[in-house]
Amino acid sequence: MTATGTATHTTTGTAPGVAPRTVALSDLPQPSGTARALRYAMHTSRMTLTNVFFMAFSIAMPVGMYLLFGTMFGDQADGTARGMIMVNMAAYGGLGTAITAGTQIQEDQRNGFLRQLIVAGLSPRSFLIGSVLAASVVIVPALLAVGVVGLATGVEADPLSFLATIAVLWLGLLPTILIGIALGMLLTGGAASAGGVVTLMGMAVLGGLWLPLEMFPDWMQSIGKALPSHWIAKLGTWALYGGELPVTGLLVIGIWTLVLGAICAVSLNKAIGLTRR
Repeated sequence: MTATGTATHTTTGTAPGVAPRTVALSDLPQPSGTARALRYAMHTSRMTLTNVFFMAFSIAMPVGMYLLFGTMFGDQADGTARGMIMVNMAAYGGLGTAITAGTQIQEDQRNGFLRQLIVAGLSPRSFLIGSVLAASVVIVPALLAVGVVGLATGVEADPLSFLATIAVLWLGLLPTILIGIALGMLLTGGAASAGGVVTLMGMAVLGGLWLPLEMFPDWMQSIGKALPSHWIAKLGTWALYGGELPVTGLLVIGIWTLVLGAICAVSLNKAIGLTRR
C-alpha cells in the first residue's frame, strides 16, 4: 500500500540487479460480474450445504411428512395418491429451503458481510443473481431426498418421468426463492425469519401441499389457486403422471416471478443504500 493509499502488487521473478516492478492492483485484470456472481453463489452454497443442522431439518421434515401421509392415504386411487403426496412433500421441502435460504440475506446485512461484498466490487445485480443461484442449489437435496424415499416406498415412475418431475419442481420454485430474498431485504432482524416461517406455512397450507385444496372452503380455494405453491405441485404431478398441461400454473408462476424479481431489484438497492449510511 502506498503513502497515498493506492494498493500495489510487487512482481516476482525479475532478473538480478533489476528493481522489482510494482503494479497497482487497480491495473490488474478484474473478474467479470458473472465470475463474481458465481463465486458468491459457490461460497454461499457451500456454507449452507455444510450446515448440518439446517440441511437435516430441511430434509427430515418433508421426508417425515411424506412417510406419514403416504402411510395414511398412499394406497388411494390405485396407489397414485402416493406419487401425488411425494410431489407435494418434495415441493414443500423445496419451498421451505428456498425461502429460508433467501432470508439468510438479512444475516449478511446485519453482520456487515453484504457491505463488504459491495465494497469489494460485487455489483447489486451480481449479488442478486448469486443469491438466486445459491438458493437454487441448496433446494436440490430436499427434492431428491423426498423423491428417492418415494421410489423406495412404492411410487411407480420410470427414470425419465422421475427426473422430469424433479426438474419441473426445481424450476417452479424460482418465485419462492425470490420471496425469501424479498423478505430478507424488506424485513429486519428476526422479523425476516418470522416472516419466512409465516409465508412457508401459508404457502403450504393454502397451496394444498398438506391437504387437497378441495377440502377447503371456496374462498380458501380461490386464494390457493393464486399461489405458486399450488401450481408447483400441479406441474410436478403433471410431469409424473402426464395429462393436460396446467397452463394456468405457468402463467401464475410467471407473474409471481416477474413481480418478485422487480421487488427484489428495488429492495436490493435500498438495502445496500442503508448499509452505506
